Amino acid sequence: MLESLVDSAEQYFSVVSTASLGYLALAFLTYYVSVVIYGIRWKLVLRGVGRDAPLRELVKAILASIFMNNVTPLSRSGGELLRMAWVSKRANIPTGVSAVSIIYERILETIPVFALFLVGMSYFSSGEPLPFVLLGIAGILLIWVKWDSFVRLSLRLFRTSVTEGELERITSLRRMHNLNLIAILLSSTIWLLDVARLKLITLAFGLDLAWSFIAVISVANLLFGLVAFTPGGIGIIEGGLIGTLTYFGIPMALALSITLLERFVSYVASSIVGFAVLLTSGGVEIWKALKSQ
Repeated sequence: MLESLVDSAEQYFSVVSTASLGYLALAFLTYYVSVVIYGIRWKLVLRGVGRDAPLRELVKAILASIFMNNVTPLSRSGGELLRMAWVSKRANIPTGVSAVSIIYERILETIPVFALFLVGMSYFSSGEPLPFVLLGIAGILLIWVKWDSFVRLSLRLFRTSVTEGELERITSLRRMHNLNLIAILLSSTIWLLDVARLKLITLAFGLDLAWSFIAVISVANLLFGLVAFTPGGIGIIEGGLIGTLTYFGIPMALALSITLLERFVSYVASSIVGFAVLLTSGGVEIWKALKSQ
């Protein structure tokens, strides 16, 4: 058995050594461009509820929150609280307002995620993509018509409780058509960059996989993250991603290499950067104050 493990390790390292550093550098770039876009979207949503904050502080808060999400159990259990406390201290934004803005961001994300799911499903379809396009349009129209019900459903899915005042403020944002359009476009860009990052990592190993297949992997990655109960989804996301890749015929050594490099970008490196921001930008004091409340 030991000999088998040694052979597997040697096979893995031989595959990793073939990875293109250029594609990996681009994968890192797409990750941090998406963080900046997160900050821009958050700034726009805050403006929609009558508040504003410097983009620099919002990006710092997001980077620090990524670290907290990666080291606290359950999805977003610590990071979102840190984001609310951060803007409360640095931009004098009430916690309730920042909570509304973050919840609204999550609600907006469901639209591009739904579209991504449809693109992924087209991978399994040998026919025309028209039915998926029509289903996507119908789904978006339904969300818009039944906006209040959709907001309540999203809050249940995210296991988030809000006051009636906060709920009214969230639902009233629907009337800001320009804000919604721009925010949805930014959310879509973030998810496209997420798919592009996976594509770049597979290209680093010489695999030119179909975009629809990459969409399937991205959706699977999202689902594994949502159900994970360990800090940052560690162990669950890796196992799920390796299992998904091998299920679709990717050799084990290659699946392991893709998974570990993707997690190095999205978990290890992001944790290091987030921790550095937390230490150098006063985030530790904000977190201590939050815990003492």
